Formats: sequence, structure tokens, C-alpha cells
Amino acid sequence: MTRPEAAVALRWRLSPRLLLRRAGFGIHWWLDLAHRQTAERASEYRDRTAALERARAVLLPQLVDAVSRAAETEDKPALRVLSKARRALGRRGELGPASLPELREPMAAYQAAWLAAHRSAELLAAAVTAESADRDRRLRPLLGDERVRDALLQLAPAFHAEVLRWCATAGPKAVRAKDRAFQRRAYLYAQRLAVKNETTSFFGPLVHGKVSDEVTGILLGGETPAGVREVEAFVAFWAVCALAEAIAADPAMADLVPPSWLPSCRRDASTVRFADGRAVRLTDDQAALVAAIDGERTVGVLADLAGVDLVAARTLLAKLARAGAVRRAPEPPSTTSRPLEWLIGWAGRHAAHTSWPTALTDVRQLADRYAHAADHATRASRLADLEDRFTGLAGVDARRAAGRMYADRAVVSIDARGDQTPVLVGTDTARRWAGQLSPVLAVASHHGELRTLAANQWCGELMRGDAEMPYDELIRRVQNAPEERLAELEKPARQFAESYRELVLSGVDPADPRQSVLTPESVLALCPPPSRPAFVSPDVLLEHGRDEDLIVLGELHPYVFAWGSQGHFSDDPDGLAADFTADLSPWGGPGRLATVIRRRRHKGLVSDTFPGRFIEVTAVATDDATRSVPLSAVTVVLAENGPRLHDSDGELVLYAGEDDHPHLRAFAAPSASLPTVWIAGQAPRVRVGDLIAQRARWACRAADLDIAPQHGTTEIFLAAQRLRTTRGLPRFCFAALPHEPKPIAVDLDNPLAVEVLAALLRAGQADEFTLAEMRPAPDSLWLEHHGRPTTSEFRIALTGGVR
Repeated sequence: MTRPEAAVALRWRLSPRLLLRRAGFGIHWWLDLAHRQTAERASEYRDRTAALERARAVLLPQLVDAVSRAAETEDKPALRVLSKARRALGRRGELGPASLPELREPMAAYQAAWLAAHRSAELLAAAVTAESADRDRRLRPLLGDERVRDALLQLAPAFHAEVLRWCATAGPKAVRAKDRAFQRRAYLYAQRLAVKNETTSFFGPLVHGKVSDEVTGILLGGETPAGVREVEAFVAFWAVCALAEAIAADPAMADLVPPSWLPSCRRDASTVRFADGRAVRLTDDQAALVAAIDGERTVGVLADLAGVDLVAARTLLAKLARAGAVRRAPEPPSTTSRPLEWLIGWAGRHAAHTSWPTALTDVRQLADRYAHAADHATRASRLADLEDRFTGLAGVDARRAAGRMYADRAVVSIDARGDQTPVLVGTDTARRWAGQLSPVLAVASHHGELRTLAANQWCGELMRGDAEMPYDELIRRVQNAPEERLAELEKPARQFAESYRELVLSGVDPADPRQSVLTPESVLALCPPPSRPAFVSPDVLLEHGRDEDLIVLGELHPYVFAWGSQGHFSDDPDGLAADFTADLSPWGGPGRLATVIRRRRHKGLVSDTFPGRFIEVTAVATDDATRSVPLSAVTVVLAENGPRLHDSDGELVLYAGEDDHPHLRAFAAPSASLPTVWIAGQAPRVRVGDLIAQRARWACRAADLDIAPQHGTTEIFLAAQRLRTTRGLPRFCFAALPHEPKPIAVDLDNPLAVEVLAALLRAGQADEFTLAEMRPAPDSLWLEHHGRPTTSEFRIALTGGVR
């Protein structure tokens, strides 16, 4: 039930800055892996299977009635015939000649449909066999392309080497299991390059744009042959930390690396308290040494200040390091974009008497040479030089999780500034985007606000009446408390989600259960007046249709792209920063905005361009101590409106929370969260005006694909076509598997793609998976690059104020 006064929404202001993310290769690279004859036979098989299902649906109720009549008259011969027919219908098998006069016509129709489907299955099986024999031929243009090889080298050097070996052969005479595994892996990289946005190198460059009142529609800048205008090498954070550890272990640096204190640990006059609650008592000499640790004083200076001998100081510091309270190696700030440059500077100050400054500069130069190589062969040679140098210095492998999709991490990566810049989006288009998004974002914002409120209330209860407590103590209570109470407090969020579900259900056309059509007014009517400003950064995809152009809503992010690694290569970095700091009202203004920093594991969602303060846990956030506060210095204060985070300067509001960390979500600006609506194993496409707010999805079982060990590609591919028929699946989907970090683009007309999906299900022993329609589909892409349709999305940002 809606209320008239509830039709109040956030007034969303679109940031004038945006990011265009595109795939590195045209969609044709992926589509060309399909097999035309198999696709044609699959279409015929689906038609025949659908006809069989219709004939079965007509016959089955008549058969049930006939069984009832025969049972009443105790006609045993008829019952035997009918039972046999029912068993055949149950497994969708052959009936044989129609032997019952009253069912002769529907049985004959079913038998004819079964024979047509059976014959079609035989033809499709033959086509699948032909497809299997033809795979190498279809893969060779892809894997033989110089740019594809260059991309593979940067994504997975081990697979790049495997591709070169494969391309040097004439192809296997008989396809072996290892050949099929190679083909599947090649497919995975093909979908990654031609469908996904990597945001790295020339095959996923950063393309900045802005809203302009000087253009209408969307205006793209010129292209370059390479697809980029600038590249830069970034030595991985983990690799720099490995080099820092090697410096600390160098005998020439003994006692010269200043120990630093981990901010998650608290130290007072006589005790060290760890983040997990443990406490260690210190002697007076030990306490004096611990109190003197500041990240600048060397071991000898600390020993002198504490009045202890050097051996005792080393022993205590070693124990504290093992316990996780002290660092003995230099630690690059986790927000720096260029950690190697930081370590070079550190070595210049602290290790100038050693060879380390020169060695680190060598690594920097080798990385630059790698980034500016003219071709993949040269780049591979330069990568080998860099890896040899790194391993010789750091004493660790130059690759992490080598060969694993998305986990493969090299010492160096390349980021690039793309061509087609500047991207100018006219104010007419920007207004359309904001207007179409506004009702759905109002729902997502309110849902996120309710979930944040629940987490905050839970934290208040866990304070158990204390007016104030250390934040790390509250974190321990949250981590140790059963979450049933949080689930109770989230009841308003679930009720709101149910109201949204009922609205979506009301918009479903019974003739097409795959879609729900809603009016913007009906969606807005769900939302009560907002209580606070909000921020959201959605991915927006543009669908260019034959009759109309639509907007497709992707993920809703709580992050400002300008404050992370995606902010690189802006034509106007000062303007970019200014536009995103102009309105910080969702966080209560610049004086309250803060973010929790753990030790960095990747490029980083938060860089040193972040305008707020950093709460350090296990990481060094920045060299500017005035911008950081240790976790141990943050408290939770119980106020009239619930618990609030504080440091010595006042209240803090976290930049973004996380679903699986209520202790973060409770104190963060609410993250917009649009509930996913499922109806009987299917999430319908939800359309609001010109916006597709939810793409159609299907909950599937591994058993639906007949992935039993004895079944091969043919059986699995036929099962996939039957699944398409019964569930109404489109050709192009994204498959989400429980054990895979990212969805896989699947062409259900391609036996290789279906084989990949089955292999992933088997490898992960997954019982269930989800398929989502690809929208826009390959024939509805609006962006072209180098004359080819290319998948893309805009990352935009909106701030909502109370109207």
C-alpha cells in the first residue's frame, strides 16, 4: 500500500565528470568463435523441442483422464498401455504407434513431434562433432593476432607462452583432454577481452569525460591506431612490499630500518593491547622503548632513549614484530599510486650507503621499458628481464597465482589513457540519464538507508549501555555476536524490499513473465521522504535498439572513481578533484569524511586523492600524519540518534560500508542497494520508463546441463538447448558461479562456451548457478571503436539532496 505523501524522491545531481569504460577488442572476436552450422541446427532443435513440449502438454491431461476411466472400469489391458505411455511421456520418450482409439490423434501428434525432435537431435549431435573438429581453425585468428597476444602477455604470461607454443604447431591430429582444456581457457580469455572492461592497458583504457552544454548527445574524441594516447607502468604493491622486506633483511641495513607501530595495536604506559583483545604487560625498560617507536627512529636510537642495550632492543622488537604490533620493514602507503617511487625515495634517505637506491631505480627503468615495448615479443623479453631482476633482489617468485584467471598477478601492470577523448556528454543526455535513474535510485537509496540504520542499531545494542567505548572493542563484539538480532533489526528493510517485489510482480505481463513494466510514478510512490543526502556511482550501459534507445543499469557503487586508481590520466586532475569535493553532504562535509585503510592488495579503491581522513588498521595510509588516525584512537560514542564514530577532532562518517562488515556499514554513508526480485526461480527484467533497472536472470541447477562425468560436449550442449526452450533463455548470457570471482560471458549457441560453463561447474563442484541476459546484446551496442561494435559502460556519479 502506498501513500500520496510518499511520492517524494531524492533530487539527484549528476556529477559533471564521468568515465567511459570499454572492452579492449570488438565484440566480433567473441562472436566469431561460434560455429554457424551448430547454431542453425541448435535453432532447429529448439523449435522441434518446443513443438514436442506443446504436443506433450496436450496429450498429458487427456492421458491422465484416460487412466482414471480405465481404473474405474478395471480395464487392465488399457491400464498397462496407458502406464507405459505415461512413463514414456514422463521421460519425454518415444510412444510408438497410437493404440488407443480415443487418444489416437494426440498420441500420433506427440509421436510425430518426438520423431522430429529425435531426428533434429541427431543432426545437432553431428554438428557438435563437426564444431569440435573445427575449433582450432576458429581459434587461430584470435590467438594469432599480435594485439591479442600482447593482451594475454599482460594478463597471464604463462598462458601467453602456451599460446605461442600452440600457434607454432599445425594443430593436433586427434583432440586430447589437454587440447580441450587449452581451448576452454582460450575461450575464457576471449570473452574477457571482447566483452569485459579490464580497466588496464590498451585493452581496457581509462577514458575520462564530462558533461557539456556545448554539445547534444554524446561526442567522442578521435581514435589512434593503438587505441591509447598514453601508457604508464605501475609496479605492483605486493612486489614493492617484497622489495621492502628484502631491504630490511639485508645485513647492510641491520638496525637502520626504523621500526613502526601498527595502528591496530594500542600502547600505554605498561601494556600492549592487540586488535583481537590480547594484552601483554611490559617492563619499564620495554615500555620506554615501545613508547619511543615513531617510524623514524632506528633501533640504536630507540635503545639509547629507553636505556637498554642493543641486543635487548632487537629481541623485544623481534617479538613485537612476530606478534603483529611492529613492522621491521619500510611500508609504502597503501593509498599511493606509485609505491615503487615511494620506496626509491625511502632508500635514498635511509639506505644511501648501500646499492638499494640504484637497484630500485633499475627496477623502475625495466618496468618503463616493459610498458613502452613496441610489440608483444619485445614486451615478453623485457618482462623476463624485469622478473629476473626482481627475483634476484626480493628472493621471491615474480608471479603470484600464475595462470589462474583473475588471480594471476605479475610484478608490473600497465594503465593507459584511452583514445576517443575527450568524451563529451550533452546536458540533454545527462538530464535524461538522471531523470530515468531517479525513481530507481530513490528505492535503492532508501533500502540502503534502512540496512545502515539496522546495523547502527545493532551496534548500539552491543554497547550494552556504555556511553563510549574503543571502536576495536565494538568490532570484536560485532564479530563474536550471533547475527540473528541483526536480522530482526533488518525487518523494515525486508518489508520495504517485499513492497518493491509486489510492485514488480504487479507489472509482469502474464504473456511474458520475463519482464515487468513499471511507471516511474509507481516506483517513486514506494519511497518515504529521504532523511539525508546520498551518493551513488552507477554503471550505465546504453542500448541502441531498432525502435528505441534504452538505458541499462549495471552495478551501483558507493565509490567515487576520482578518489581511486580510476582517477588516473584525467586531462584536468584539479578540476576532477574540485568537482567531486564540491558537495560532500552525504558524509556530513569534509570535516567528517573518513575511510578505513587496510593493507592494500590491488590497485586500490582509495588513493591519496581522497579528500577525507584515513583510519589506519594494518596499513600506512599516507606520509601526512595529520590526515591519519590509528584505529586504536577511534571511539564509539552513544548519542541520541545512535552510536557515532569519533576521534579527537569530533565525529567521523565512513566513506563506504560493506555488506559483510556491519561494524563498517553502521557508521558509513548509506550505500544504495536495489533489491533483486526473484519470482519462482526467475528474476524478471524490470523496466521503468526507458530504464532497464534489472536484467532478467534465471536460477539454474548444474543438473540442468547433464554434467555427469560420463556425459560429453554433445549431451551437455543438447541439455543446454532444452534448458533454453523450457526457461526461455536468450542466446547471450552471463553465468555467475559461486566459486568464480566474476561472471562468465556465455554464447549458448556455441558448444565451446557451454563446455566451458560445464567444466567450471564441475571444477567448483557447484550445484547451482545463475544466468543473466546480456543487455545490451551484441547487435545493440552503441559504441564503435576502430569501426567495430564494442561493449562499454559509463561510470557516473550522482548526489541526492532532500527535496
